Amino acid sequence: MLLSTGVLADTTVYVGDEVKIPMRSKDVISKNNVIDHLNINTPVTLIKKQANGWSQIKHGDNQGWMISRYLTANKPQNTLATKLQSKLNLAEKINANRQQVEAELKQQISTHENEIARLNTEILNNNTQSLELNKIQNKLLNLDESNADLNDQVLQLKTANSSMHGTDFLTLISAITLFLGSAIGMGISRASANRNNKMYTL
Repeated sequence: MLLSTGVLADTTVYVGDEVKIPMRSKDVISKNNVIDHLNINTPVTLIKKQANGWSQIKHGDNQGWMISRYLTANKPQNTLATKLQSKLNLAEKINANRQQVEAELKQQISTHENEIARLNTEILNNNTQSLELNKIQNKLLNLDESNADLNDQVLQLKTANSSMHGTDFLTLISAITLFLGSAIGMGISRASANRNNKMYTL
């Protein structure tokens, strides 16, 4: 027990939460026997604890006395270290999440870039097809115009042909009429001549 007197096995104890506790060369309070001032939560080795309220301790190379009530067997909680570790863990977690988000964003960006490239290729192909279609439409328009011109020429040829056929028919009729008139005239002339000859013969 810490209240017992005598030599104890070396035990680690800690300076309590008072600030700068003096370590003395003797178990009495005196201005001239202060060896060192120990900060709070400083671990020291307990050599023995006396009933008079003093404990013999060792810190580093120094050995002396400290009032027992300033010592505690409970290991102090390093609140600052705990907070720093908690912040460090949070920072590591945030960094891991950031890296994961960055990787996901890079993947999404790569996917979007590939999709944009594919769409640009499709747009280029569509533009090329549109140009070819426009060329074909222009050719069809030119063919339509050429066809219209040919139709006009065919119509003109038909009209001219019809006119020529009408003229040839009239010419043929006129020639036949003239031929028949000539033949009839010659026949009449011969008949008249034969009749005259017969009359002269009689």
